[in-house]
Amino acid sequence: MAAETAETAHGLRERKKLETRSALRAAAVAMYLERGPAAVTVHDICEAAGVSPRTFFNYFETKDDAVFDWDNRLTGHLVELLAARPADEPPLTALRQTLRTAIPALVADSGWRERRKLLGAHPELVPKLVHSNSHMAEALSDAVAARTGLPSDALYPRLLAGAGMTVLRSAIRAWDPESSAEDLLAMLDSCFDSLAAGLPEPTEGDPARSAR
Repeated sequence: MAAETAETAHGLRERKKLETRSALRAAAVAMYLERGPAAVTVHDICEAAGVSPRTFFNYFETKDDAVFDWDNRLTGHLVELLAARPADEPPLTALRQTLRTAIPALVADSGWRERRKLLGAHPELVPKLVHSNSHMAEALSDAVAARTGLPSDALYPRLLAGAGMTVLRSAIRAWDPESSAEDLLAMLDSCFDSLAAGLPEPTEGDPARSAR
């Protein structure tokens, strides 16, 4: 009985931590979008989320870290999903299905669509996203190496992980954040289809010809 009570208390603490982290992330994105990144302070974010600066720094080192928290947390999730794919699945297919599995929950997460709008409104944040994504590419490269039995510094895992990250970024940048997760998945599939076919020049009517 005592063990069950302790486990329940631990579960409640972890849920509270996730809720606090989510509140800080959503507040940071909303205020960046409303005021612009330069006009927002950590204190502003804390006030909007109803927590102290000390609590903020238990989760993030800077205000930008709160905005890009999705990318850091997504990295671990993608590595887990890729490791769980069938062992006999071709690496490119495994990576494609990994991203397809992760996207719906990502789009459903509170504030993620607003973060997509934020990057469009403030392109000066894009280099920080690229830096964040470089860690994701490294982690995926290591995961691909583990699946294929290749050394972690071999060219193929790095090439595949880099291609997958390019597909993901391209699909997200072309996606209208007001539309559905299914639309984003369709763009992702179109990108992977084109990649698998050797990147032929798109024909008339191909989604790859569309511009935003």
